[in-house]
Amino acid sequence: MTDPSTTDADITVDGTGLLCVTLLLKLRARIDGAEPGSVVHVIATRPPRSTCPPGAI
Repeated sequence: MTDPSTTDADITVDGTGLLCVTLLLKLRARIDGAEPGSVVHVIATRPPRSTCPPGAI
């Protein structure tokens, strides 16, 4: 796993343990208004497939 403190990301979103939809909502809120070309680092664990909408993973 990558240590987020060592990345060159402009925005880091930690979704560890979140359900798919919750992570997507959190990500959307964090990147809303971000400058074009911003680097986003997303940290996620993969929950059971049944928690994600079809096509999300």
